[in-house]
Amino acid sequence: MYYRWFGTLTILSCLNQEISVNALSSTTSYRQSRSVTRKALISSSANRKSKSRLLMTVSAAGDSKPKTSKKMKHANKKNNQKKNNYFSKELGQAKAINKELINASTTKEILDIFIAKGGAKGSAGGDTFNSVNFSTCLHRLARFANQHDNYNQRNQGGEGHKNTNNKNGKSMTTDEKRRLVLSDPRTAILIASLSEAIVEPKSNKALVFNNRELANLGWAIAKLKVAPPSSIYPIVRPTELAKGSKRSGQNEGPEIVSSNLEDMHHDIVVTARKVRTQVLEVAKERSTLKTAAERAAVKNKWIPTLSQLSGKGLDMIATQVLDILHDFNSQELANLLYAFANAGRADHILFEALSEQLVIRMEDKSKLRDQDKRKRPKPQEFSNSVWAFASAGLRGEGQIKLIDGVADTLDHNDGAIVQDFKPQELSNTAWGLATLLGKRDSADLPMYKTEDKAALRILRWVGKSLLERADDFKSQEIANSIWAFATVGFGAASASIQSNTNNDYIHLQSDRELEDRELVTKVLDVVADSALQRLPRFRPQELNNLAWGIGQELLKRHYYFKPQDIGTILWSFATFEYFDEEVYKAAASELTLRKSYSFKPQELSNTVWALATAGATPQYADAFDTTIIPKAKRPPLSKVTKDPISECFAAATTELSSRPHQFKTQEIKDILWSLSKAGIRHPGVFKSVAEHLVGSDEDASNGNRGRGLDDFSPQGLGNLAWAYAKQAQLAADVSDSTIGSTGRLAVYETSCLDIGEQLVHRLFSRIAETGIEKLNRFKPQDLSNTCWAFATLGLLHNAFFNSVSEQVNLRLSPSKSKTPGAINKFKAQEIANLVWSFATLNCKASGMIENFAPSIVQMCSSGTGGYTEESIARCIKRQEAANLAWSCAVLEEYPKSLIPLLYTALFGKDSQGDPDHLKRIYDDEGIQKQAVMTMSYVQMALLIEAPDLGLCLPENFPDGWQQIDKTSKKRIIANEPDTPMLRLTTSKLQQNISRTFQNIGFDHVLEHTITTNELDSEYGISLNTGNQELLSLDIAKLDELIGVEVDGPGHFRSNEDWQGHNRLGIHCKQPTTNKWTNGTETQIDGTLRLENPPYSLL
Repeated sequence: MYYRWFGTLTILSCLNQEISVNALSSTTSYRQSRSVTRKALISSSANRKSKSRLLMTVSAAGDSKPKTSKKMKHANKKNNQKKNNYFSKELGQAKAINKELINASTTKEILDIFIAKGGAKGSAGGDTFNSVNFSTCLHRLARFANQHDNYNQRNQGGEGHKNTNNKNGKSMTTDEKRRLVLSDPRTAILIASLSEAIVEPKSNKALVFNNRELANLGWAIAKLKVAPPSSIYPIVRPTELAKGSKRSGQNEGPEIVSSNLEDMHHDIVVTARKVRTQVLEVAKERSTLKTAAERAAVKNKWIPTLSQLSGKGLDMIATQVLDILHDFNSQELANLLYAFANAGRADHILFEALSEQLVIRMEDKSKLRDQDKRKRPKPQEFSNSVWAFASAGLRGEGQIKLIDGVADTLDHNDGAIVQDFKPQELSNTAWGLATLLGKRDSADLPMYKTEDKAALRILRWVGKSLLERADDFKSQEIANSIWAFATVGFGAASASIQSNTNNDYIHLQSDRELEDRELVTKVLDVVADSALQRLPRFRPQELNNLAWGIGQELLKRHYYFKPQDIGTILWSFATFEYFDEEVYKAAASELTLRKSYSFKPQELSNTVWALATAGATPQYADAFDTTIIPKAKRPPLSKVTKDPISECFAAATTELSSRPHQFKTQEIKDILWSLSKAGIRHPGVFKSVAEHLVGSDEDASNGNRGRGLDDFSPQGLGNLAWAYAKQAQLAADVSDSTIGSTGRLAVYETSCLDIGEQLVHRLFSRIAETGIEKLNRFKPQDLSNTCWAFATLGLLHNAFFNSVSEQVNLRLSPSKSKTPGAINKFKAQEIANLVWSFATLNCKASGMIENFAPSIVQMCSSGTGGYTEESIARCIKRQEAANLAWSCAVLEEYPKSLIPLLYTALFGKDSQGDPDHLKRIYDDEGIQKQAVMTMSYVQMALLIEAPDLGLCLPENFPDGWQQIDKTSKKRIIANEPDTPMLRLTTSKLQQNISRTFQNIGFDHVLEHTITTNELDSEYGISLNTGNQELLSLDIAKLDELIGVEVDGPGHFRSNEDWQGHNRLGIHCKQPTTNKWTNGTETQIDGTLRLENPPYSLL
């Protein structure tokens, strides 16, 4: 038996509460000792009692009163006065220290008080600090280290604390502040003194920590994250505790090392002294150094030892907790579970005992909760306890009893306590519950049925709370709750659970299946509506958890969802960037040709937009291409309906064609964009929509202009144009294409065959006219998409492109720009596509490339004033660099800051880089084939027009640089311009003109080419490359150096050919025509102005 002095101070604290101190009268407490830990500890109160016992004399008469001599009375009185003075002084000192600790507001002040009051002198606090002081000191130190607290300065305003700045001048993170505290040698001495105090009796009194102080100390060490997890330093338990065998329902826990209690005490004392010694050694070493930099370079070598000491200290705290387990209240027990789980030093021995005692405390409180609301169990106690078991990964009888106890408490009085739960506490409870169930083994134990029923009851209350106050839940809380539902299959029908060999998730068998399913369905509706309004607040992991949770529910019971649900959920998934093909297929299967009439336009557009954005691949993408795939080779409708993705697109396009007036402009462009994005060619719906928007050819002849494009936003116009151009470009992917041409010639011809030449021109003319009116609202991507579409189809609208050039130059001039900053920021791909579009159409954009050059150089900067291959690769792809260089050559603008950067991007520093090194940097297979021809042409232009730049191609280019084509069929990537290269295709118009020239005696050759060897031998221009065909002319009269480039329906001028020949002194001519009908020609003011133009729109 031992006597224990509780002290005169008590700490009223929790995880986020202040520690307050109340003076109590001196009390003597007696307790039967249950461990060796406390056998030698005798309280000063008991000591005082034994020494102050009165001496009595007994008279000869048996019952006479005891008598005390005057001398004895005087001696006793004097001794009592001395002892009272001593304890009064000791009590006053402890109270004063605690008052200062409570008033301190920074970690620095806490440690200053510890040193100033003598806590670092001698062992175990030097007879200065008592158990309350140690508890208060470490608890507040951990609190401040995990808050936005200024370690060095106190806020003069008295409220809160200033942020600590790191060496970069930015506010410190919690981890940085915590490391700063742990690097302070005073923290090491504090923990060493505390560890000694836990195991060493003092000279004149016993320093014994009570239940509250032990809970606070465990929480503080865990929050400081100084103790090593059990995976690094094993947990140590007294031998008599470690002997217990594994109990039923327990999973594998961490490794436990057994030791006798005396050895544990000795080990802690030795480790604490080692920490003190190492702190002193570092201090001595630093004292010999003169500069602060030298002193800072000395490492805090006590940190590893301090970490070991903290782990041993937690093990000793656990041992003492188990010794006085019945003294702890529910809050202290929950805090201990949280602390040991957070520190990674939890085991079955401790957690089983804590959970069983916690259940008892909950039952005790339940008897009083109807009488006094203040005596109800606190929600945080439930959530912290469940979270702790889940985080520690421990399952057992105590954990199952805890889950059942939580469910009983929530059910009591029709869930009266549920309103006291914060959203975080509910979501943590649900997350912990699902995590624990997921760790359950395959055994079918009776206790598991109890756990299942309790889990269902808890999840029902979480679901009801989400219904009632979804807007109060933060993004992470919503995501965790939905994730928990999906993980355990809560609310899903047993028959609809789809087996998945890739996960081990369980399915809770509910006795109220229909009711639970209805609850979860309502929750998903409410959560989706609430979450979509605040998507920017969701972190990627939270979005993924939320989407995964809803997705699993969708997989299990997609046939219960309404059309609106399908569209909204898939749209949400795509917006979240959550892509699970099985989930998308399950949802798409509900949008069928048979049901499509019941879907609203927004539901249709949302669904196909989500499928395209997610990259869901239709199995029968060729089924709708009526232009270039023969009917016999197109998949029949019976096959299309067997693939959910293909049928979904078929249903959406059918409805758009049959009732376009019901669709808003955004819904129209989304469906068209989705088709092109998904690689589905559908000439029928594209022609139908074009006629709806700008009128058919017959309508146009009658003055009917169609619905018009005024309601399209700038983004809508850009996406609309992109969708039509991409549709035609997709023809290159069709293996059975009936188009005989190649390159952009095939793109234009395909577009004309798809929807008709006049309709194409009319549509893009209207896009240009509407775009000019809204040009100041176009974002960079909108400008890039629109211009790229025009150039891809070979359509030039002079007024639109001139307006774009002026708009871009205006935005790039800060002093003149009146548009918002964000709308002026161009990305590298947007710049490359934009200037490529001007160059492709040979449309001069005076000053645009020069104005773009500083922006490109700045975005590629390495941060040291220049650029490197790596810094360029982060911003620009090599194909984009080649397009920019080609555009500079075509537009005859060679910014001195830009061209060398582009050569570095393509060939490395000084054009002598290592091809393999650049492949690794760009993560590609080399320079594309088109870019090889492009850069040969660019090099020729530079040698003629900008030799002062001194740039050259790598030696033996393109050997080692060119990308190896591993496939026979080239895929065209969206918004990736097809850089011009030498293509020898002769159109019918070209052949007709050639025959006409022959008839009039103009001798010539068709498709004349000039090789790089000829360029070197005849013109003295060496490109340092192998021999290859570089330039071609449609028609050439070689003896007089006359060349003719033929323009006409579907035939494109090759700008590098035309300009390249002019640079070599070959005079190139270009017929300027209005119509090519029966050989007649019309020329208007020397400007190409075509009434039904193949490539030019006024």
